[in-house]
Amino acid sequence: MLNYEANIEVIDYLKKTPIDMPGFVKMFKHFYDSCREKPEFVALDSMQWLAQEENMKRALLTPNDCKDVDFDWHTILVIFRKYDLNGIFLRETISYHVLELLLLLAGCLAVVRGTEDYKTLNLKQRSILMDSLDKDYTPCSNFLQYACYKWSDHHEDTRDNFTTVADMLNYEANIEVIDYLKKTSLEVMPGFVKMFKYFYDSCMEKQEFVARDYMHWLEREENMKWALLTPNDNKDVVFDWPTTLAIFRKYGFNDIFLKEAISYQDANKFMIYLSKPFEETFRFINNYNMEEYNSSIPLPQGTMDFMKLWEIVDKFEDKLNEIKVVEKQEKIFKFSELPYPWLKKYLTVLMKPQDVANMQITIDNIPYLEALDSVLKEYDNIFLVRYLELRFIHYLEMANKRDTPNECMTNAKSLMPMAHEWIYGHIHPELLQEMPKIRQMFENIVKNINKTLHMDKYGFIPQAYFRILETIQLKIGNLPQENAKELLDQYYANLKLTPNNYYGNYLSLLKFYFQLQHSYFDYGHYGDNLAANKEFFFKSPMHKYDTDIHPEYYPSMNLLIIPLSLLRTPVYHVGYEDIFKQSSLGTLMGIGIFEGFTTVQVMDREGVHKLAGVVGLHAAFEIFFSSLQADDISRYQTMFSLSSLKEIKQMFFLNAIHYYCEWYPSSDHHIDFAVGHLTDFTETYDCKLNAFLKMF
Repeated sequence: MLNYEANIEVIDYLKKTPIDMPGFVKMFKHFYDSCREKPEFVALDSMQWLAQEENMKRALLTPNDCKDVDFDWHTILVIFRKYDLNGIFLRETISYHVLELLLLLAGCLAVVRGTEDYKTLNLKQRSILMDSLDKDYTPCSNFLQYACYKWSDHHEDTRDNFTTVADMLNYEANIEVIDYLKKTSLEVMPGFVKMFKYFYDSCMEKQEFVARDYMHWLEREENMKWALLTPNDNKDVVFDWPTTLAIFRKYGFNDIFLKEAISYQDANKFMIYLSKPFEETFRFINNYNMEEYNSSIPLPQGTMDFMKLWEIVDKFEDKLNEIKVVEKQEKIFKFSELPYPWLKKYLTVLMKPQDVANMQITIDNIPYLEALDSVLKEYDNIFLVRYLELRFIHYLEMANKRDTPNECMTNAKSLMPMAHEWIYGHIHPELLQEMPKIRQMFENIVKNINKTLHMDKYGFIPQAYFRILETIQLKIGNLPQENAKELLDQYYANLKLTPNNYYGNYLSLLKFYFQLQHSYFDYGHYGDNLAANKEFFFKSPMHKYDTDIHPEYYPSMNLLIIPLSLLRTPVYHVGYEDIFKQSSLGTLMGIGIFEGFTTVQVMDREGVHKLAGVVGLHAAFEIFFSSLQADDISRYQTMFSLSSLKEIKQMFFLNAIHYYCEWYPSSDHHIDFAVGHLTDFTETYDCKLNAFLKMF
């Protein structure tokens, strides 16, 4: 392990160091690069090089009846000694052939270990698939359960850490990053990695959610008072709910009353967007929540009891939920034209004073804002402030999922995703060589999906789908491949965290993202390279606690991102045979592309997902088997002890859906719908009934 980790650091140095390195380092790099360029051992190449270098003939390549060449084993031994063949004493009767064979053996030993590891890796993947099978189910009717039902039997000991393959990818990647943070000296860490480590360490130090700690931290940081902690008869403190809403917005609170966003055209020109919050993100505060706060948040004497407050909150949230708008109306306002004083106050507190007078505001749902204003007018300031405070505490509690090292690392990743990605890429530099192959795989998948959808003879597929396919892009990892370290140093330059203040760190990160999104970024000497990544850097960082590793689609950029941690077993490995790479990652790409189609309001999300399963799996299958050669078939049959092409196809389908394995998989899944409508699957598993349901 010491050797491996030291090697990774040296490899990283060679990649990042300019060409003006010392001469001996250049020679070292040239040798390493040549080794990577031609990894397999070719005996004849070595023999030909020696023949030229030493002006020697090779007995192994000389016919037995040739009398023109005199061989002398003493001379051969001396020549080979120059190349470190030492300690071998031979009798003259052993023959010259043995000496050359010994040299060849030395070369072969250098690659045999790699060959064994490669074969072992692929056989292990095959074994994982077969061990997950449950033949009590039939592939034709319940393929997911057939392929996955016994997966959980092999992960009994790790159930507390993950319950799905997608969870497992996250857990195992997290363990590697945790190990890196423990073993790497702070002195050699980039600044943003130190901040990442500090956040993780502070999370591990304090495991329990304590609302009062957050409340006290905000009191100090924002010089604010909490209405929840203020007695009802206190007349010295004046509360203003738009101010409270603006303060909480600075810490990521953006889904109550309004959703706010900003877009910059240049340093002096920007637009504020105000919209209705997403209904699916709204969760009612319930009686259980209020009982918990009543017991965990000590209230001063004379304040409103949480349970009494809930009686008002319950009815208020019903009114908010009843606001329904059939048709949106959008309008652009100057600040002075805004029709609601509370909205002006909110934006005044939220923005810099010099920005307020010149700002333009787009309200995308005028009827919603009118209805919201009517509801808010029914309640006084003190209640609305207390309600917002309750909501903010609830928001922090829901996002504060942490208990184990894995959960703390997932939390750190959710708040600093690009730092986590950089560390993971630093641990796995071998992934760089795979990126051209993965991009080519993506291009092939897009072309195949486009071809398949054009088979629609009834106009069922909207033209908008084809426009998305024409421009969709792939990004492997959420970082640019060049200058990533320097870029992240600048990106996180203003972030200051400590290793022992979790609550302060957590809120500081939320505020950091707000400030980042509300500032025009100076790209400095990074110029076009950083500017090209503006869309991703400023629109994609969102705080979401997600334990699944999966392709992510960003509609605003028509971009599909493959996280680096998806490129690990059992989904992907540098040493996997193409059948495993194409079936797993190719299928995930194909299905992920269809997320772009959910933005087109033609087919419901469930319908898109069903179509994605069929077409995505079909694309991966057709691309692979249309290019499969006879020697590939023979190699797979030999390596995996298979007797027919049909068994190879079965292995493809098993591996394609292995990503969806979980504890006791559902019998109602889009995978079963997908395979039930594929002719290739029907023929592979002899599904007679499915022949009536086939689509492709």
